[in-house]
Amino acid sequence: MTDTSNPNTPALSTREELRREIEATRTAFHQLLDSIPVDAYSLPTDNPAWNVGQVLYHMSLAPRLLGEDAKMIRGQSRLLRVVPAIVPRRLFDWVNKEWTRYRGRNPSRAFLAGEYDKAHAAALRALADVDDADFQLRVHYPDWDPLLAGEVTLERLFHYVKAHFDSHAGQLRQIVAEQQDS
Repeated sequence: MTDTSNPNTPALSTREELRREIEATRTAFHQLLDSIPVDAYSLPTDNPAWNVGQVLYHMSLAPRLLGEDAKMIRGQSRLLRVVPAIVPRRLFDWVNKEWTRYRGRNPSRAFLAGEYDKAHAAALRALADVDDADFQLRVHYPDWDPLLAGEVTLERLFHYVKAHFDSHAGQLRQIVAEQQDS
């Protein structure tokens, strides 16, 4: 993200790069939301459990839960070693599926925008709570999500907001484009 072609451009801190990426992801979410007609919210997605509106709601979960994950990396890494034994992947998947279905059951554009904005604010608060020296702290994450599995640093955790958005945005754009073409 830093302009390396100009030696007079000061390097951005990790925090500032992450803040800019999280802000850009929020902007991209709102652009995506504005591009999807409300009547497309009920269309099915590649995930048979969720329709378009529910996936749009689900996209707010990564920034919403970031603070708790950051706390685990910063001070409760033992918890991440025990959690997979207590919460098997199928239970994690079930909670993720059902929570998204329930919360995204009657979405409106205003509801989805508001939920994402609340989650975005939570992500920025979590970022502000991290000491600069802590961005390289790492823990081993369970394989519940291939985008966030294995050795995860705090920096990578914050990049997950964009990665999670991108993984769903492409799918939604394709579904809407196919609907418009038919």
